[in-house]
Amino acid sequence: MSKATQSEAEPGVALEINGQEVQAREGQTILEAARDAGIEIPTLCEHEPLTNVGGCRMCLVEIDGKRTETACTTTVQDGMEIEVDTDDLWDHRRTILELMFSEQNHYCMYCEMEGDCELEDLFNEAGLDACDYPLEYNDVEVDTSHEHITLDLDRCVLCGRCVRTCDEIVGNDTLTFKDRGLETEIVADDGVALGDSSCISCGACAQACPTGAIYTSQSAYRGREEDCDVVTTTCTECSLGCELEVYTNSGRIVKIEGVEDGPDGGQLCEMGRFGLFGDRRERVDTTSIRGEGTVEVKDALDRTRELLAGAETVDAVASDRLPTEVVEAFADSMDAYDAAVEIPGAQRAADERRIAERVAPMFNKHAGNLRARGPEALLEAEAVAVFDTSIVDTHPVAASYVRRAAKDGATLISVDSDEDRFGAKSDASVESGTGLSRLTEDAFEVVDEDASALADSDTETLINAVPALEDGTESFIVLGPEVEEEDTLINAYALAGMTDSRVLSLPDRVNAFENGVGTDDLHEDPDVAYLFAGDDRDDDLDRMLEVARKADTVIVQATRESILTKAADVVLPALDWFERSGTITDASGTDRELSRVLKPRVAVDSDREVVAALADTAERAEVEQ
Repeated sequence: MSKATQSEAEPGVALEINGQEVQAREGQTILEAARDAGIEIPTLCEHEPLTNVGGCRMCLVEIDGKRTETACTTTVQDGMEIEVDTDDLWDHRRTILELMFSEQNHYCMYCEMEGDCELEDLFNEAGLDACDYPLEYNDVEVDTSHEHITLDLDRCVLCGRCVRTCDEIVGNDTLTFKDRGLETEIVADDGVALGDSSCISCGACAQACPTGAIYTSQSAYRGREEDCDVVTTTCTECSLGCELEVYTNSGRIVKIEGVEDGPDGGQLCEMGRFGLFGDRRERVDTTSIRGEGTVEVKDALDRTRELLAGAETVDAVASDRLPTEVVEAFADSMDAYDAAVEIPGAQRAADERRIAERVAPMFNKHAGNLRARGPEALLEAEAVAVFDTSIVDTHPVAASYVRRAAKDGATLISVDSDEDRFGAKSDASVESGTGLSRLTEDAFEVVDEDASALADSDTETLINAVPALEDGTESFIVLGPEVEEEDTLINAYALAGMTDSRVLSLPDRVNAFENGVGTDDLHEDPDVAYLFAGDDRDDDLDRMLEVARKADTVIVQATRESILTKAADVVLPALDWFERSGTITDASGTDRELSRVLKPRVAVDSDREVVAALADTAERAEVEQ
């Protein structure tokens, strides 16, 4: 039984483990029952939430004094008497550990994982400090071809955790076993270097590895986990809002990992695990005014107030990576100056809420809610239709759920104007502009007019064109970031209503807060543009640059230097992702917490207080008038 379904099992199995009476649930493994009872059984190849295979033999237990079985794969039975720590069992474990030592290079003092290695812990628990077998390991060349991940297979114990993670959690199947016996090794694809393989750089294999065989280059030799502080926060690089475990040591970030007991099984994308950690852009750490250089925060705020108060037209744009509380404070502050406020993605969020609320009652589906509860719901799917397969790049973790659903037997239909990024995993791959991409045209009439239009629309043809959506007891429609036109959104939600499907919408925006700030029509030629860029980068800055070029005066609040800050008349520092606190709302409508990992390293301690101070000044000036 997988760990994900333990809680669903019914109690009712009584057994003894090490002489202790234990109540287990029907279908649990011995290992699960022991852990629930606080009894430790050694493991190595077992790893949450992967399928258990019993390959390492560390968890062998004695059952009823007659036989030994692996605790991770043997189901509990009523009346079992189990021993975990007999001399024979530990002799067996020591023999296996010594063979592992002789067959691989496990000299801890040279290893990146020294002090954090599960194999090292087992050596110590078994009381081993020497090996009686001759050393026979091959001197395998370290694979450093990948930008972020290093393979040092001399330290590999062939537990298979990386292979199962790539298969079961990521759904990418890059890593596999090659050859047999002493020649067995882990390879990428057909034996190519990892950097030349189909690896999507999520780093989940490195997080799953119990030794130093696979590790992340950025984090290597930067401190043991036991010496680190760990803070759980939320990634704001896409609308999924994956949880991050951020490890810090001596005031610096040393590693980012996924939360293994969370819904994503510890998976992150390349940006979440490596990009956030490795942001090398120059920091904006002081306030400045064009022509005056660096100034005190108070002076920069005073100049900002003067510029805003003296302008007839003000445009204000804020990053959607910012916490809900900061965006709301920003909108309130800008309203005090009668500014036109825009939050990228807010329009699509508002459109989708309005459309979903209108469509759902027409079909009496899902108690008025057509939205999927999150990407993990795709694992229950029998059919998935993905409109815009660019989610492979923009939302890699969501794409992993699509791949896993397809591997588990769900019908996968891909619709895209470009190539199908799911490739061979798609059952039907259709180019936009063909019949399948127009399937929802009839649905527009249903929503645009009223429910009576159903009688006149060709719904049978519509539904039969995608039989998988109708036939599946659980079906989903996934909308990528390029699906933005209102007509297309109406069609997609109506199709969901007709086929009893759920919608997983994955826009470019990050924060999808339900009662969020709307989007005003910005001015053609504003006197002043206030651009709260935060830590936006590259394409995320395009809209703000467009607004900046039209304004006479530009105020920028940013975390990192960019072409935008270079063009600004006033520059205010903003907190980085690891300095923020508050909440964001993910694509499924769930509020997720942002926790401060490190204290701010800039001239301000709170983004919210900076923008709120502007509103206070404007309101006081209005009262005085």
